[in-house]
Amino acid sequence: MQVMLMTCQLFVLASSTNGADAPEYTPTVQLTAPDSKDQDDMCIWVHPDKRDQSTVIASDKSANRVFVYAMDGQVLQTLSVPKPGNIDLRQKVTLGNETFDIVVVNQRTDGFKLVIFRVNPKTRMLERIDDNCVTGPNYGGCLYHSLKTGRLYFVCTSDAGTVEQYELKAHSQNKVTATKVRTLSLGKCEGAVADDEAGSLFISEESKGVWKFDAEPDEPSTGTLIAPVGKNGLEGDVEGLAIFKSDPGLGYLLVSDQGRSRFMAFERKAPHQFVREFAVEGATHTDGIDVSSANLGPLFPQGLFACHTDQTPHQFLLTPWSPIGSGLSRNLTAK
Repeated sequence: MQVMLMTCQLFVLASSTNGADAPEYTPTVQLTAPDSKDQDDMCIWVHPDKRDQSTVIASDKSANRVFVYAMDGQVLQTLSVPKPGNIDLRQKVTLGNETFDIVVVNQRTDGFKLVIFRVNPKTRMLERIDDNCVTGPNYGGCLYHSLKTGRLYFVCTSDAGTVEQYELKAHSQNKVTATKVRTLSLGKCEGAVADDEAGSLFISEESKGVWKFDAEPDEPSTGTLIAPVGKNGLEGDVEGLAIFKSDPGLGYLLVSDQGRSRFMAFERKAPHQFVREFAVEGATHTDGIDVSSANLGPLFPQGLFACHTDQTPHQFLLTPWSPIGSGLSRNLTAK
């Protein structure tokens, strides 16, 4: 096990700037498991009682593994999953007669599937609960938990551009199954994120930009290109998406502009005005990202920003949110 604490500081200021609008922030923890190869995407699980016991759950498509890390980088669990893609979670979800925290990752090989786990809050470990949920060709995706109906969905993106939405339901023997409920059409896409409160779904079409759709399956299948490539410096090869939630309806939509190794922040509320771009030291050609506003203990008391880096050994970099958020707030105030 390799654990690397880059600094013990809880609040990290931008270490340098790459132009006036691109401050660079320094990560404080790097996540690397002994058998990791190319960790690609991650999600952040918040412990319900002991925030410092929260975890980062990571997928590694080259190692065919899912890893569970503690906040300090300790590897807690390793699971075998054939070529896992994007990974996402929702907490306090009710399926059938049970309420629990659910983690879903799309499997890209040996049959396209959704691999589904529940989090055991006592052990922080993942327990598999799917019934071999088969999908169409998938590349990435995200979860959507409807506050309108209480139903839970996983949206599968693909390199062919077909996007499929699946409803997740409980059935006998404490298993979860998936049923396709909607199909969307885009170009090659991987990254996706849903804003449950707003009922919105955002998808990164790699060559065109970020699309916004209504997330309910009975809504129209046409989307709006809210962040086109070529505008506000967005270069293309658009990848990871994440939503930072502050007050109800407020916060940021974060986008990984992989071609420039930059992260772009847009307002969470419509019409999603561009706020600022920033960088993370050591993060290049970033794919997956995630963010949390929760107090995650002494290392990340005001939340964290997590990102993949293409630099060997393809670690995940964890950066305290406080300095990033302060920079974005100042830029909003100045506008």
